[in-house]
Amino acid sequence: MPVHHHDDELPTLDAADLSKVTGGATSDMSSMLLPMMMMMRSRAQAAPAPVAPAPDPAAAWKPKILVDGVEQQLANSGNGTFTVST
Repeated sequence: MPVHHHDDELPTLDAADLSKVTGGATSDMSSMLLPMMMMMRSRAQAAPAPVAPAPDPAAAWKPKILVDGVEQQLANSGNGTFTVST
């Protein structure tokens, strides 16, 4: 039969004594996690995502004019209209 010793019990703390307690498992974890989180954050900022090159601009639209089945050479007049060069 086991023998119980009352000296083996943990001491009780008053609430006033708890204000002096520092550290513990939470502060140990945060002291380990904070540097790791900062390192991950700096890595994410240091390596931006690759940016795809901008597509080539579309070629300007030019009408196709046929006279008796023959395509006519057009000149852009600069204001959105075209003239037939003769």
